[in-house]
Amino acid sequence: MQPVDVARSLRAQWPCREVQAQQLATLFNVCAVNIPTSNTSFVPHLPSPPTLVVHGISATCKSTIIRGVLSTLEVPHAVVRSSECITGRHLLTKILWNTLEALGQKDEWEKFGKGRCEHVSTLAVLLEECLATRTPEKRGKFVLVLDEIDRQREAPHTLLSALARLGEIVPSLCVVLVLSSTPRPMFLQNTAVPHISFPPYTRKEAIDILLASPIPTVEGLPDESSYQIYPHFVSTVYDTLIGPTVGSIPTFRSICQRLWPQFVAPIIQGEAAPGGGTDWDFARLVVKNRVLFRHQGESALVHRIVPGESAASSKTNRTPYAPKAVSSALPHLPYFSTLILTSAYLASHTPQRLDTIFFSKFSSSSLSARNKRAHHRRRLKVLSQAQAEERQAANDPSTPNKKGRRSKTRITKSTLSSAFATSSATTSAIGGGGGITGPSTILTARPFPLERLLAVYHAVDPNPPANPIHTPAVSDQIYAELATLRRLRLVVPASGHHGGATMGSGNTSADAGEKWCVNVSGDWIGELAKGIGVEVGEWLAGGLD
Repeated sequence: MQPVDVARSLRAQWPCREVQAQQLATLFNVCAVNIPTSNTSFVPHLPSPPTLVVHGISATCKSTIIRGVLSTLEVPHAVVRSSECITGRHLLTKILWNTLEALGQKDEWEKFGKGRCEHVSTLAVLLEECLATRTPEKRGKFVLVLDEIDRQREAPHTLLSALARLGEIVPSLCVVLVLSSTPRPMFLQNTAVPHISFPPYTRKEAIDILLASPIPTVEGLPDESSYQIYPHFVSTVYDTLIGPTVGSIPTFRSICQRLWPQFVAPIIQGEAAPGGGTDWDFARLVVKNRVLFRHQGESALVHRIVPGESAASSKTNRTPYAPKAVSSALPHLPYFSTLILTSAYLASHTPQRLDTIFFSKFSSSSLSARNKRAHHRRRLKVLSQAQAEERQAANDPSTPNKKGRRSKTRITKSTLSSAFATSSATTSAIGGGGGITGPSTILTARPFPLERLLAVYHAVDPNPPANPIHTPAVSDQIYAELATLRRLRLVVPASGHHGGATMGSGNTSADAGEKWCVNVSGDWIGELAKGIGVEVGEWLAGGLD
């Protein structure tokens, strides 16, 4: 298929991107080119460049056009979204796994570094091995698309240059770097790298794209009125809302779908047109709904997690004397996300020196390990009780302070200070009974590395695999869930948390961004973990006996 044919086939679904589609199809051409020469009538397929840079602002259809061109040309490819990777090591591991999945070799992950990759040089060797194991009829070019690679978290300054060299080192590999901003000159430290720009949609292109889609159906509105009014309505929405805010095509489409039924409401309700006429034209509807673009349109541009319709319905249904319903501040999460968040909470609130007692796989099922955990919980409970009694006695002026009178407990203040300085449990069982609720006994949650999170996850997993040796590694899935929890602000990096100031004393890693902190309360974690069969108090120092 020629590049022009590829662009024409994609025009109906994604208009106004024929030039970019033709450029990509030319670079990814895998067919013979009909160019006569002196020796033969055909020239072999043109080799693709080892590295390609595609840049443009958000919502300019970069990734969609790339996938469409590769799918039309039937070129094997793998797409990796860098925004879903929380570290550079996670990015390299995800590249390896997506490549294995695209080549149909995901079940043979043990042959390629056991599914792990920690350096770009290791990635080059593993990718070369993966592409070399293909059958002869499938040994063609393979395209690796790295979407939003310029937004990769904790990326060293040499990451892009190293990834751009993969196409030069590995045969039949083409690396596509998708950037969300205009790259600076020589940012890859290499010349002759082709660049394809996806400029923002102009006013005419944005209106043409929206008019090419079906008109939103409104019950009771004649089709003739829709065809006459809707083009002028789309132009007005762009001029008043989308153009001044530099909105994207998805935002433009959602606002039009939201305001269109309200805009034509006078026609549906059968209201009389101003001026004594019976027909509503576009000018009369604009005068009637001039407030609609000011309030409803501007509110539609505000991003919300909870839809505005639910909030409005809750306000209308509320009575002045009705008691307020007590609802959870945070929503419930899926099973895997709940288990990751519970493991992060335990890793952040359990002293690292107690990991061998609480989370050791060699002794977690024995009676001695349970006795040791119970002993540590009882000890921390006694310490917290003594600290509470001492604070109550210090704040109560009616309590006599007699010299020489010995206290009932032998635990001194210095003992408490030294104990709580090396402990990180945040809850105690004082008054909690069957839960982890109670007064806080520790200063703050401490940061934890990702390796410790993985260890705690495997220890508290209520449904472990039957044969862990032949089970694929779950680190990539854990990293993806951790990235989602970070976007929800349930888990935050240690550098951006208030506990990051104290991590300098216990941080042994050169990269401070490798440590994380949990950002939720223990009460909600306890209720959430019970739904998946995990009792937080059984694993938390100072929790249940």
